[in-house]
Amino acid sequence: MVVIYSQGTASSALQGPIEWLVKAGLVLKVKVCNRAEIPLEAFCKPNIFKLFIFDIGLLGCLLDLPVESILNDDYGIVKGYFAENFVAQELHTAGRRNLYSWTERNSEIEFLITDNDVIVPLEVKSGMRTQAKSLQQYIRKYSPSRAVILSKRNFAKKSGSCIQYLPLYAAGMMQP
Repeated sequence: MVVIYSQGTASSALQGPIEWLVKAGLVLKVKVCNRAEIPLEAFCKPNIFKLFIFDIGLLGCLLDLPVESILNDDYGIVKGYFAENFVAQELHTAGRRNLYSWTERNSEIEFLITDNDVIVPLEVKSGMRTQAKSLQQYIRKYSPSRAVILSKRNFAKKSGSCIQYLPLYAAGMMQP
């Protein structure tokens, strides 16, 4: 879920409970950047971020998702959010404590990670279809040396491109 709240009384009322949930480890907070440059923190607004619940099993329960839907891999409209939530959990568990996202106009990259001061965009797709228009926009603008698409596809490298394909389950293997 993307959380955007305005500055003022309402924001101060939400700020404390959200930070408590983050510190308690119940939610993961992913800051949203409007530019993908080092330091990423400088391009984030404190009132725009994504929140992910710490466990996708509990997420399914909160959404009242029937067990049959999970077993049949039929999450309906929330399938993409489940995939993003899973990747956020895996990255966090692998030691990536400061997660970022990127948005600009109509483009969004789910996660930005840094490896030795190099920003690596991570696009998350919940299925086999991996057309990533936002990632193409990002590549045109920032020319990264590496970009990753996490999906149901197997390990692969796009020929003549910086794009690497990883299965969703490999998200946690991306060590800091």
